[in-house]
Amino acid sequence: MARIIARFHGDSLVSPMKIFRRQTNPLVPHKASVVLKSHCLGDSLLNSLRRCLKLLCTTSKLTEEMIVEQALLLLGCRSQPRRIVFIVLLHCLIDRADLAEDTVRDAAAMQMYRCEAFVLANDELVYRRKTVNYEASMYIKRHAALVSWQLELCLWLHRGETFAMSGVALKETVVAVRVGMLLAGWGQSHECLETILKCEPDCAMNNELGRQLWSSMKMISSIEDTAKKSGNGGSGGWEFLVDCRRDEAAKMLRDRKPGTFLLRPHAEDHGVFTLSFKTNLLLEAVSESLPFDLIFNEPPVQGIIKEQGAKPSPNSFFLRKFALHASSNDFYQLNKKKIRPEGITRDKNHTYNAHENGAERIDTEKEDEEKERTKVELEKRFGMFSQLLAMSEIRKQLCSVAAAEYEDLPMAESNWQSAESFSPRGTSVVVDQALEDSVDEDLDSEMSEELGIEEMYAVASRLMRPLLSWCRAQEIAIVHDLAPSASQIARGAASLPVAVAVSDTAIEAAGSCIDGGDAVIRRMIQPGSGVGFRTLRVGEGNDSAIVVLFSKRQAISWFISSGSEKDKTDAASRLELMQTRRVIEPIDMKQLVIGKSGVFAGGVDLNGEDIRYRFVDPWEVEALESKEGEFMGAVLGREAYTTFSVNTVAKACETAIRKLGGLHLLGLWTLSKGGICLTKALASVHPPWELDAGSDLQMRGGKATQPSPYINSIRQHLYRNALFRRLDLPQRFLALVQVELLDLKNLTSPGGSSSLTAYAMLRLKRQGSGAPLTLKARTLDSASTQPRKIGKSSGPNAPASWGSLVRFRFPLPEDVHCDGLSFDRDREALFKGPPCELQVSVYEKKFMSDIFLGGADVKLDALASGGQLEEWVPLRAAGSDGITW
Repeated sequence: MARIIARFHGDSLVSPMKIFRRQTNPLVPHKASVVLKSHCLGDSLLNSLRRCLKLLCTTSKLTEEMIVEQALLLLGCRSQPRRIVFIVLLHCLIDRADLAEDTVRDAAAMQMYRCEAFVLANDELVYRRKTVNYEASMYIKRHAALVSWQLELCLWLHRGETFAMSGVALKETVVAVRVGMLLAGWGQSHECLETILKCEPDCAMNNELGRQLWSSMKMISSIEDTAKKSGNGGSGGWEFLVDCRRDEAAKMLRDRKPGTFLLRPHAEDHGVFTLSFKTNLLLEAVSESLPFDLIFNEPPVQGIIKEQGAKPSPNSFFLRKFALHASSNDFYQLNKKKIRPEGITRDKNHTYNAHENGAERIDTEKEDEEKERTKVELEKRFGMFSQLLAMSEIRKQLCSVAAAEYEDLPMAESNWQSAESFSPRGTSVVVDQALEDSVDEDLDSEMSEELGIEEMYAVASRLMRPLLSWCRAQEIAIVHDLAPSASQIARGAASLPVAVAVSDTAIEAAGSCIDGGDAVIRRMIQPGSGVGFRTLRVGEGNDSAIVVLFSKRQAISWFISSGSEKDKTDAASRLELMQTRRVIEPIDMKQLVIGKSGVFAGGVDLNGEDIRYRFVDPWEVEALESKEGEFMGAVLGREAYTTFSVNTVAKACETAIRKLGGLHLLGLWTLSKGGICLTKALASVHPPWELDAGSDLQMRGGKATQPSPYINSIRQHLYRNALFRRLDLPQRFLALVQVELLDLKNLTSPGGSSSLTAYAMLRLKRQGSGAPLTLKARTLDSASTQPRKIGKSSGPNAPASWGSLVRFRFPLPEDVHCDGLSFDRDREALFKGPPCELQVSVYEKKFMSDIFLGGADVKLDALASGGQLEEWVPLRAAGSDGITW
């Protein structure tokens, strides 16, 4: 048997662990593609073995059963590697196909239960080959690879009609082969996982029922509908009967099922119908002309019925492709990678210099260790997510296979995992006793000839349970790394480098005036600083706005007089640093032009004498002119934003993924759309303080204290921005507020006309800001609607007559806590929190001078993310008792 099985690598040698742990070591034999490409000659194989068995019986004067029983005892020894193909062929020699199937199902079940060994595994991708956990998992991976190849050979023998397998056994084996390759390639061979995703199994798959299986959302009603839709279609034709009376139609269709006929009423006579119902008249005519009869209840729906033995196994294409790639030269070249040694190595010169400058060496070592720790943590997060993403995609594929209907009925009675199997002393020769104890008692019901929807779902769920448990364990483990608590994010942001001033006698922290620049503004705006602040109207007509500016020359003089800087060069450098961080924005008075979007345009001469600066609010509001402006890039607040691009997201992840696993992991990441999936995952994370994330109700003084929906939405997206920033990703959320003016009620036009032409000015502001909003005192963050003619309307269902739309957006600053509080106290004192009120001023358009109808401040507390707030707002005018709504 060993000589015959060796021809198709059925008894391949076990690779030493020193060789198996290499990435260049293939998980399947090199000639696997040749074996699976060729057709299995089952009869010839069994005849050769039977001749050998008869020769042994003649020589030893023993029966076939005794020799086979002794061979099974030898193969069942615990010290020997498991040889599934040997056991299957031994059972086939004595015509026990049921025991051969039991052996395959035992091995497949044990392969699935190996997933539970990785539930508590601690061998992250970033720690490859450096931990005891990684070395321990290598033994399980090696065994899983061997068993997968043995099971695939059993499928190959089954297709060659060596022995028969039922539909459920075939499905379990197909799933077990792929799960074993997933285990073997986990953190070891990214090319294997990529090939699994690219090459789906060539068997029946039910994606709808599979989705309910892996998402744990059982919907039997939809399953039944899917089963009805996926039923075999007939090959018959339609028979038409014209001008059929009502009583004749009732008699003919009384015993027919709904859906098998159509009724078309006559255009003139309602008692006459045209009947259409399905028949096999055409097929019956064809059957009479053939020398054999056609089977009408089982027509060939999906193609010509071929010989079962000529059909390859469902995993044949996947393993052939992976074996061919593993034997190519590119596989070896791509997997050549240097292993980083433990710790940080330094040369002799560095040690010598460190001995002379001890303090400098300690600081350098701490800085290097901190950078290395941050780098490892970042790679760990990307590695965990990339592995979880690949497992999730493979899980969907295998659940679709497990949830599909059986291809055929059981062909032999099975004693799977029963006490009456053919083995000496009534013990199993393949399955461990622990596995027998872990299998449910009702497993024998799987072999029933007619399984309903509930039973099919239960069988598939039991089959996929170990893999689903492993996947859910990975999902739980990654939560802490991708979505930590708010306090951990705050500690990470608070540990940012602080600028220091070093002298000969001391080291002094320079404070936020160097790091942020807001402390400079706070001191500069104090009375008596010598810096003058002037308002300037820029633009023309309705596009004009008021801007508060200060002179560069006066600012330089203030730096020197206050002792903050020594000379003009240092003062100019300080202003340049503040400009780089967009604490201030330079304005060239000679080339001052305001653009349509409200952002200053034109060239800026930094060396000119006519340079002014304006303060930049971190929560700066921008008024948009159209819907397309929502997705356009802009320099807003203290950051520069670009349009969201899939290519930008892919490039942001490419460096970390390539360093973790080379081009193979990068290919797997690209195939599973890792950048988009990671973006969607982080964009839908619930903050830890929300009830949806499992947090408790916030109480203060015995009462529930929950923030308003508006503030909670901002906090939610600040937390998600912090997650993107923690992974060094460029994606950021911006706040978008859309205001629609529907109508005006209670109009009191001075002229007494039935209609008037009105427009509105709107601005998002902070609470307590009382600046007027007029055309003469308009700011950059305000918006004005076009004049519209509004008529008087009454009644509860009166149509809206205004219909003006205004859009605002503002950034969510980087260096703030998830509550919106800045880490810089000076910045928080100047710009306290996001805008939370909508200021509205309505004017009647006149030829000479516009008339102010009234204004209102609308609080946005009830406005939530993705929701809307609709209400009538009273407009109050100064010196008037009337109210316009």
